[in-house]
Parts: sequence; C-alpha cells; structure tokens
Amino acid sequence: MRALARLRREDQGLSLAELIVAMSVTVLLLAMAGAFFASVTRASTTTTGVDSNTRVASTAMREMQRMFRVASNNPVASGVDTQYAFQYASATSVRFFAYINLNSAVDVQPVEVQFTLNASKGTITETKWNGTATDASKSYFEFPRATTATLGNTPTSTLTLASSVVPTALFTYRDAGGNALMPGATGLSDADLQSVRSVTVALTVGEREAAKPSAANNVSLTSTVGMPNLQFGG
Repeated sequence: MRALARLRREDQGLSLAELIVAMSVTVLLLAMAGAFFASVTRASTTTTGVDSNTRVASTAMREMQRMFRVASNNPVASGVDTQYAFQYASATSVRFFAYINLNSAVDVQPVEVQFTLNASKGTITETKWNGTATDASKSYFEFPRATTATLGNTPTSTLTLASSVVPTALFTYRDAGGNALMPGATGLSDADLQSVRSVTVALTVGEREAAKPSAANNVSLTSTVGMPNLQFGG
C-alpha cells in the first residue's frame, strides 16, 4: 500500500509554482542570450565601420600630406612676378603649386593642386592642373591663377579622396613662428598666403548627422605638415 501511494504522488507531475519558476528561468536565459547576441552584433558593426572609416581617412590623409610636403613657389623667368606657393587658403579649401616626381622619372612635373571639402556631400576632392613649360629647357612653368576658391580652367584630373567626411574646419595654417593664420571671408590675405609654412589637417570620417557628431565608428586623424621647400625666407 505504501508503494502504491508513493507511485500516485509521483504521477501528479509539476505543480503550478514549479511551472512558473521554470518558465521564468527560461525567459531569463532567452533574454540574456538575446542581449548577448545584440551586443556582439553591435560590436561587429562598429568594428567594421571603424575599420572602413580608418582606411578612408588614412588614404586621404596620406595623399594630402604627400602633396603639402612638396608645396613650392613657382619661379618665373623674369623673376619679377613672384608666384608664391599658396594662391588660395580657407578652412575647407586650399590651392597651391607643387613640384613633384609622379612617375619616378627624371623629369619633375610641376602641378597646381586644390583640396576641397564639400560639406553638403561630405567629400574631399583633389583637383590638379599640370603646368605648361614656358621655355625649351622646361625650367619655368605657367598655371591658371585666381585669388578665388575656384578656377574656370579645365583640370588635368579630379579625384575624390574621401567620402562620409564630417564637416569641420579641415585646414589650419601657421607661419614660420607657429602662429595661426586666420582666414577671412575670402580666405587668407595675400600677406598671409606668403607666410604659410605649415598646414594642420584635421579629418573626421564617419557619421555626418548633426545629432551624431561623435558616433562610435567615427575616425579622426590630425596631422601637421611642414613644407621644407618654403622654410627659407620664412
């Protein structure tokens, strides 16, 4: 009889309290698993975004550094019309002469370079105009010139260096003493253009929405580039 009574008690199954506890534990475990999955997904997305933005920012920064380092005054045969390296300079756009060796050849190809941040599109473009030799020995070159932010002449090449760029003051200019040169509404003055000896580039790539200026996947790079060709006489 005792054995039969024990079998009857064991056949009763789970009580309501036990069922509720089991369901609660299951729900808790599922919630923890879901939160972990969401966290891993967000971390993976952020890591991917940071990696992509780092590549974009690094590529653009390297090209701007390369060109700024070879900024040079443009000599003229008469020696009268001194064409200083920088023609136009503002917080978001800069145009200058550069004497560079593009193809590792013997001849140096002088170019006129302009970097421009388009705030509405979030892009940085590099525009180049090749110089035209004015003498048989190719010692002197002429370029299109203007004191404004744009040139009407057809460029030799145009390249988008970066996209998803956060609109900021991209360029800061300093003289030989390290003093900041402040652009006005029309860029740096003629006197300040002649005094530029270094340029600081502050570039942020990532989330461009005003409400998210410091998104988790944003990448910011800052570099101050000296111009050895312009140090003398500064």
